[in-house]
Amino acid sequence: MRALVPGLLPGLLPGLLPGLLLALLLALPGPAAAAPGRAALCAAQGDSERGVPASLVGRLARGFNLTGWIEGDAPTPPDPVLLRRLLARGLTHVRLPFDGEHLMPALGTGTGQAERLGRLDAALRQLLDAGFTVSLDMHPGDRFGALHRAEPERALALLDAAWAVLARRYARLAPDRLLFEVLNEPPNAEAWTGQLPRAVAALRVHAPERILVVSPGGPQRVEAMAALTPLDDPRLVYAFHFYDPMAFTHQGNDWGAADDPLRFLGGLPFPAASQDPAVRAVAARLAREGRADSAAELARQIRQPWTAEAIDRQFAPVGDWIARHRRPVIANEFGALDTAPLADRARWLAAVRAAAERRCIGWTHWDYADAFGFVTRRDGAERPVAALLDALIPPKAAGRAP
Repeated sequence: MRALVPGLLPGLLPGLLPGLLLALLLALPGPAAAAPGRAALCAAQGDSERGVPASLVGRLARGFNLTGWIEGDAPTPPDPVLLRRLLARGLTHVRLPFDGEHLMPALGTGTGQAERLGRLDAALRQLLDAGFTVSLDMHPGDRFGALHRAEPERALALLDAAWAVLARRYARLAPDRLLFEVLNEPPNAEAWTGQLPRAVAALRVHAPERILVVSPGGPQRVEAMAALTPLDDPRLVYAFHFYDPMAFTHQGNDWGAADDPLRFLGGLPFPAASQDPAVRAVAARLAREGRADSAAELARQIRQPWTAEAIDRQFAPVGDWIARHRRPVIANEFGALDTAPLADRARWLAAVRAAAERRCIGWTHWDYADAFGFVTRRDGAERPVAALLDALIPPKAAGRAP
């Protein structure tokens, strides 16, 4: 290129300046990319041709766990009238836990298998006939958990065998509305990383086209979901559980160890911060009672304030995961014990529901009418707790897609 003549430079500058300014602007770092919006995340999750149909993703948008029906010595069937009301309200998905240990004779829990399967048959028929979409949740108990932690390969073999029984039994049942959830909260998280693809492959032998629900190992935390590598199987729904902060949602629990620090918490509100009077009053009570472990656990968990905004930030990486991998995700357990103040439970549920729906993440409340329930049972009648049902589905949203 020929050198510019000095005398010509002033005349050329007016023509060159716009281009130079544009080049400088393009070279500057731009703002961070905006988080994907709800519409884009909804569109990313449905694949009518090969994967999970968009219509099914829509039916998984809102639901509840129906506990206490299949298990126990005195199972309690739900009120079919209330079920129809909840369906009309917009709760279209039921997650039905089933203790697969009844199909694992090696664990010594194979007795009563025919009776349990009969209950399961009847429950599935009732729910599907009513119009629900159902996730059959493999939800084994402590014996399977201990085995999976100690001998993960032996436990996997029992899991595969149990699913072979169920998959064959329900091979033709509602293929578009009955999902199989491979394993609830896999106890040995480290082993499950390698076992998950194998468990799916084993189940595919008996259910080649069925939509399956899969998850990370352990307690299925939101962070583990955001870090999970999706499997090379388009007909999967991915699931995580959410109970943060545990000091709020599990305050006063009575099923853990006798020295569980959460057992001695109570009266904690949501939202909350460490210097709030209610929190300080709980801390003072724990100090008077000599509950140093409980006081330390409360202090640890409330270092950052408990707010709806904090919950929303925890859900954000899952929204990014959906945008990146284009796979459907549901939060198929979240809830707060009835030991928490009712108004605070409602505020927490509303915050979690909003964080999920903002990212088109389906949700399934834990549970129905037990300790985390949104339904009460009194004098033989079932009634929803209005404050909790309104937190899950505000009246103005009743019967409409979220």
